[in-house]
Formats: sequence, structure tokens, C-alpha cells
Amino acid sequence: MKYSMENYSEFLKDFADLIAAKSEKGEPAENAPFGSGVKKAFDVFKNIAKKMNFDVIDYEGHMGEISEGHGEELGIIGHLDVVPAPDAGWNTKPYVLTKIDGTFYGRGVQDDKGPVLTCLYALKSVIDEYGEAALRKNVRFFVGLDEESGWGDVEYFKTKSHFPKFGFSPDGNFPVVYAEKGPNRIIFEYDYKGRGGKFSGFTGGTVANAVCDHATVCGEIVPELIKKYNLIKNNGVIESFGKAAHGSKPELGKNAILPILKYIDEVENGTVSPLIEYLFDDKLGITKFGNETGKATLSPDIISENNGVITLTCDFRVPAKMNLDEFLPLFDKTGIPYRAVKGRDPLYVDKDGDFVQSLLAAYNDVTGENEKPYSCSGATFSSVFECGCAFGPEFEGAEGAIHEPNEYVSEENLLKMYCIYRAALVNLLIR
Repeated sequence: MKYSMENYSEFLKDFADLIAAKSEKGEPAENAPFGSGVKKAFDVFKNIAKKMNFDVIDYEGHMGEISEGHGEELGIIGHLDVVPAPDAGWNTKPYVLTKIDGTFYGRGVQDDKGPVLTCLYALKSVIDEYGEAALRKNVRFFVGLDEESGWGDVEYFKTKSHFPKFGFSPDGNFPVVYAEKGPNRIIFEYDYKGRGGKFSGFTGGTVANAVCDHATVCGEIVPELIKKYNLIKNNGVIESFGKAAHGSKPELGKNAILPILKYIDEVENGTVSPLIEYLFDDKLGITKFGNETGKATLSPDIISENNGVITLTCDFRVPAKMNLDEFLPLFDKTGIPYRAVKGRDPLYVDKDGDFVQSLLAAYNDVTGENEKPYSCSGATFSSVFECGCAFGPEFEGAEGAIHEPNEYVSEENLLKMYCIYRAALVNLLIR
């Protein structure tokens, strides 16, 4: 199937300019709360919008908004900030849009500059064809500037305005995500020394939402057990290597913390058994709770130790239609002191309702497929809306190396997503 875009050559120029802005979070500066690089990307976006005769509301450099039409509000939100992209590991320059064999490479081509720009061009195309007077809704197009580093953009915006009830974000997956789990952190503090433990220097993991792929500890060396648990001795330090994965899908990784705990538990005859049983073996069956939108997941992703107290920070995902408080009595039963840090509530939108079905129809009409809406374990920018859906840009089987070196999007998929977003805007704003 052939996909196309009006003004495609102009789009490519704008795309290159956006990618060239090294919008990694930096030190705050005047009119640049998230750093000069992020501000540069926002300035590029504002110039593109101005060229299209859109006015951009600037929320003091925290977020931008384009508002068109009248009546019931419809939200669209993407972001212009990106995760860091050091040159190491890249086959191209990360901040130079590069096309090789029908594929575009560069930091942000898929997450999220490319999708944001395709949505903007889609909105412009719909207004040009039908006229602003034909819009049945007030479409509010938001560009976030701190999605990758804490959502400070969203928190600031909420002090100045409000988000629409319904909206979508081109920062997830196709065909359409109608439910998302709620991300939280559970921080356990285990009195290891008080149970007679003698190992020290526990380290492992870097972020709470990624399965730990490297952990270390210092203590007694028992060669046969080192071998049994596939550990490594390195100048008196015991090392464990695993496989990283997103904390929302711990089953896709291999947690490096567990072999170390099993090793210690066998050497010391049960000093860390509760950690293994409750946090890894799920003795209480916490991760069996769920519904049609998925099961709860608990992933112990960071380990540290201070004065004999082991701290384990866990990524805990609550399925849609459930809440964190429901699980606290179960965590109480572990007998391990903990702190629950609430993140965002789970997201649920009626999959048979008009909003989800309008998005789904656009996807199926453009692609010729017959897909159904689905739920996911991650949490996306769409959760700023009470009834929000992640809607692209990732197609099944084409992940794009998001957050990794050589981030990419094929030209075919870029044009396809443009056609899908345009069809969705026609469904939601015109028909």
C-alpha cells in the first residue's frame, strides 16, 4: 500500500531541524527550565507552527499548546525532549537526520519528535481541507518538554490550565491502547545485620523501572556456590550479571540481584529468605491479582545497603480498574518495613466507546487490517488525560530502537502514521 503526505519535502526540512536540536535535559536557564537544548527544540517547533499560521501558547518554557476550533475539548500530547544520545554505539550522528535505504535515523525520530511532527502536519492538512469552521471540537495540541525526566512540564502546566478529558498521545503503540497499568514504587528496608548477616556493599540497578542487570556484594567466597549461582569473583567482589528489561515486564529480563541473594541465603542459612520468598518468589501471590487488562507486577530493580539495612526498590504496576491501596495489606503481611510511593493511577477508557472506536477505525481503515484495542503494562503520556489513549507510533514488529543507539523509523511507517493520524482527526473533529 502506498502512503503519502502533502508538502512532504517541507516536512523533511522541518524534521531535520527538529532532530538537530539536541534536546537532552540540561541545567535550567532563563526561559529554559529544562535546559538550552530543550528550549532550542521548542523554538524550532514554534517556528514550524508559526509558518503554518498556528499560534503557540508558551507556558514559560515548560509546555506548549496549539488550540483550534470550539466546543468540546480533544487533547493531543507528545514531547520534544529526548533521552541522552552519546555518539558511542551509533552508526550515524544522533542529531543529524540521516536516511539510509528507506529508513531515517536520529535521536527522536520515533520518540517523539517524528510522531509529534506528523500529528502537526496532519492537523494542518485537515484544517486546510475542511476549514476551521468545520471543526466540531476544540482540539488542543500539547508539546511536553520534560516527559523523559520526571514530567515537570505536566506538573507546571496543571498550575496554569487543565487538560481535556479525552485525548491521545502519539507516544505508544498502534493500533490503540485503551488501558494502562499504574506505575508505583515499593521501597523495602530489610534489617539484614539484625538477622546475623555479614555480607556488605550491596549494589545493583540504576533506575527503578528497569530490571537490574548487574549487582555486586562483598563477603565470604564459597567456590562451589559461586559456580552454582553463576557468579563471578572479581578482586574480592562477588558479581552477578543478568539481562535488562523494562520494569513493567520483568519476565523479559533476568534479575541480577536474585542469584546474589540465593548465594548469601545458602551461605548464611536463611538470612535473606524473606526477600527471596516475598519479592522474587511472590509468596503472597501479589502478581496473580488482575483482570482482563493484565496482572500486577513487582520487579525489585535497585538494591543498596547502609549500616546493615538492605534497601530494595521495586517497580510495582497496578492493573487498570484497581488501585495501590488494595495491595498494601498484602505488603504488610511480608513483615518487612516498606514505603509505598504512589505514581500515576491506572488508565482505563471504554474500549467499545466512541473515542477508542474512532481511533481504531482510523488505524484499520488506513492499514486495511482488522485489529482490536489492547491494554499495556507501561505508562505513557496519554495518562495526563482522564480518558487517554496511547495511539502509535510503534507498529508491531518495528520497535525503532527507542532510547537506544541508532533509533530509527522507516519512511513507510512514518508516512503510514501520518495517514492514520490524519484519518483519526477527521473522525474525531469533522464527522
